[in-house]
Amino acid sequence: MKYSMLAMTLTLISCSHMKQEKVVQFPYAEELVERVQKVAVRAPASELSVKEEKSPRRTYFVTLYHQYLTFSQYLGKESQVNFCPQFHHDKIETEAISVPKVTFYKNPKVDVQGRAFFPEVVFRGKFSLEEYHADLGSELTVLCEEGVSDNFYKFDNLITHYADKASFHNNTKAMASILKIPVFANFYLLKMMDTEKKQSFSHPEEKRFIELTRTHWFPAYIKEAGKRRNSFLDNKLVKR
Repeated sequence: MKYSMLAMTLTLISCSHMKQEKVVQFPYAEELVERVQKVAVRAPASELSVKEEKSPRRTYFVTLYHQYLTFSQYLGKESQVNFCPQFHHDKIETEAISVPKVTFYKNPKVDVQGRAFFPEVVFRGKFSLEEYHADLGSELTVLCEEGVSDNFYKFDNLITHYADKASFHNNTKAMASILKIPVFANFYLLKMMDTEKKQSFSHPEEKRFIELTRTHWFPAYIKEAGKRRNSFLDNKLVKR
């Protein structure tokens, strides 16, 4: 299947569950994506955990909810997810996990060369991090009420049809596609925007969604991009 069809499949999902979401294209360095894709080694099935794991649907919810709580803490906002009949146990379990503290650069001033390593530059003008956080809350409300969302279907489609396709994982445009899925976008933002650069998984299921989608090149990209970002910061090429 041609890549254009893949992009369409991951993007043009039915909008029956959610309000019209803003299109956010986070910046990334395409040449670096190409490099990590060439060297990334897909984990063979035998190396994946054999114990009983959460379903993709539960994995999506708990990861997204924990990411939402992380943004909530940073923004000083209370979670708007009060009841969750579809994922009640998962909600309680996720709330018991420590939420990492992160510090972001707000609207950093970077030149064109460095912009690829500062995804927070998208939160300017008419679209703020607060609005992005609110959109995540809206999706979680839908998940709690219906058990699925349009973005979950993108995630599930990736697992079902493209996780095992080398043509997908060897295409630099795959980065743009997966960043349209909130669990990936949030993973990217939280790891890249954290000035302490801890680079560790902050929730057990974050590692699981990488395994499910076979996107091992994705955290590899974040690690290498994080080094370049730190170089800009260390050399004071970025202004708050």
